[in-house]
Amino acid sequence: MFQNLHPSLRNAMYMVLVSFIALVSATVYTIRLTYKHFEPVMDKNYYEIGLNYEKAIENQKTLMQEGYSIQSNWDQATIIPMGEHLIKVNIEKYGYAVATPKVTLTLERNATTSQTLKYDLKQDVGHFVANINLKEKGTWNTRIITEIAGKQFEKEGIIIVR
Repeated sequence: MFQNLHPSLRNAMYMVLVSFIALVSATVYTIRLTYKHFEPVMDKNYYEIGLNYEKAIENQKTLMQEGYSIQSNWDQATIIPMGEHLIKVNIEKYGYAVATPKVTLTLERNATTSQTLKYDLKQDVGHFVANINLKEKGTWNTRIITEIAGKQFEKEGIIIVR
């Protein structure tokens, strides 16, 4: 193919050809991996969440100004060993327990939906509880979500499972 060229130029042309073939192969392989391990966006109704973002922030601020807070026994524990753990969540207004219909705990990994876990906490005397089995090491984003007076109220945090 490059017989009429000087030997050093011929070697350079072969290197360019090999590099081009390697680049195309890597691109095809990457696209194939992407389609094989496809994950959808984090939340299916992301558009509606984006439209209601300002309202959600306003609801959160309003509830905090009214004295509402979410407390859990995981607030101070940033490093948690693997295994089964009890989580206790208190919904309070100015330090006094408040009755809410439902509390949900969501454990999420960054940039993936395949490992997102949701737990509905059960109401106990004055608080909500659940036994959570932490089977995988790593960093988890926690979201405790409840509804107060028709407004969604949540608290976010991070735990590290070792």
